[in-house]
Amino acid sequence: MKSRGTSSDRGGMSNGDASTQLALVLSPHPDDESLGCGGTIKLITDGGGAVDVLFMTRGENGFAPGRIPTAADRVDLAARRESEARAACERLGVRRVAFLNGVDGSLGATPSLSSSILAALVEGNYRSVFCPWPYDRHGDHQVTYRMLHQALAGLKREIDVWLYEIWTPMEPNYYVAIDGVLEAKMDAFAVHESQAAVLPYTEAFRGLARYRGLSCPPARAAEAFFYCSSTQLLNHEGIPWPRPPFAAPAGVRR
Repeated sequence: MKSRGTSSDRGGMSNGDASTQLALVLSPHPDDESLGCGGTIKLITDGGGAVDVLFMTRGENGFAPGRIPTAADRVDLAARRESEARAACERLGVRRVAFLNGVDGSLGATPSLSSSILAALVEGNYRSVFCPWPYDRHGDHQVTYRMLHQALAGLKREIDVWLYEIWTPMEPNYYVAIDGVLEAKMDAFAVHESQAAVLPYTEAFRGLARYRGLSCPPARAAEAFFYCSSTQLLNHEGIPWPRPPFAAPAGVRR
């Protein structure tokens, strides 16, 4: 069986390592940062590291199923969700927040945003980047990964990549125990009131954290990641899922 790293036995996210972390989180929508890796963000910032969050969209289409919003409704929700995102990130100790203003639900319509991700990576000189994994069920999450892949192909140095799960569980190789910050993670999500009212996310993601905790005892709650270098990601080395159709051929490091 493939070995599975945990926050206690690999160097990627140990308590002592948090103080040296400088990470960028790519969040397709406001709330993905809290649900996907909010506990890990809190561990980094509590440990003295720094985290910035780049939101790909402002989530202007995050309405309850069946509702037909007007253009004004979308404008209002975008403003509300941006405010919620900033407040949630403040609770997690995030250093900086920025929005790329892609279209919620049609992020692929603005492929140029991959250049914005590359610019952020270069300017921030980050050690790590967090992003949804490529087969997460939401289309915007898949596009965010594709844009990151394109940005990494243009980055002139190696960086650690942490892929997280939201809608579709993945095959992880790394677990971060979040027992001590699970409530902080859920408190940060609770600030996203517009979305907490749409679906029972709190119950679902608390359950996911408990389930993932089974894989890294004695932890009772954890977040799961696929952790690799940018070179490994670009070359699809040791990746346990099929190569996404847009990715470069095997062995190519652009």
